[in-house]
Amino acid sequence: MTAGAPGRSGRGRIRLRPATAADAPAMARVMRSAVRAQAGRYPARLLSAWGALPALYHRWAMTAGGEVRVVAVAGPGGRVLGFAGACGSEVTTLFVRPAAAGRGLGSRLLEAAEALARGAGTGPRRLTMRAARGAVPFYAARGWRVVDRAPSQLPGGLALPATRMVKDAGQAGGPREAAPRAGRSVYRSRR
Repeated sequence: MTAGAPGRSGRGRIRLRPATAADAPAMARVMRSAVRAQAGRYPARLLSAWGALPALYHRWAMTAGGEVRVVAVAGPGGRVLGFAGACGSEVTTLFVRPAAAGRGLGSRLLEAAEALARGAGTGPRRLTMRAARGAVPFYAARGWRVVDRAPSQLPGGLALPATRMVKDAGQAGGPREAAPRAGRSVYRSRR
C-alpha cells in the first residue's frame, strides 16, 4: 500500500486503502461525528436522522448497494479518520472526523472517490453527486458544478437539503492514478 502524507494529528502517517465490511462500524462513527459537527447549520431532528445510519447500512452500501469505498487510516492500529465512496459514475459519500478536518484529507478522499467513479480511465465522461448544502463550496472549489437542488431522503421520511453537482471526468483536480484493486492502493498525496 502506498502511503499518503504524514499526518498532523500526532497519530502518524495517514494512508488511504480500500474499505472492507469490517470498516463499517468505524465508518458509522466517522459519519456520526461529522454530522454532529454540523449543529447549527441544520435542524436537530434532521441531524439526528442523518447521523443515525448504523454500521449495517455501511455494510449494505458496500455489498448489495454496489458502492466501492476507500478509508483514510492513521496510526499503528489503523484508526479510520474518514471515508469516501462511489457507485458507478456517482460519488456517493465523503465524511471526515472533525478532528482530522482542514488538513487536506477531504480533498484526498474526494480524489480517491473520483478515481473509483471514473473506473480507472475507462468510465464515464461525467461524474455526478448529491452534496449536502454545507459541502457545496468544498466541491465547487474542486471543479464540481451545481446542476439543481435535489433533496436526499433520510430515515424517518425526512429530506436533507442537497444539491446535484457534476464534474467532467477529465477535468483537472482529479486523481493522478487509477482506482485501487482489492488489497492495494495507488493513491498518493500532492505533498
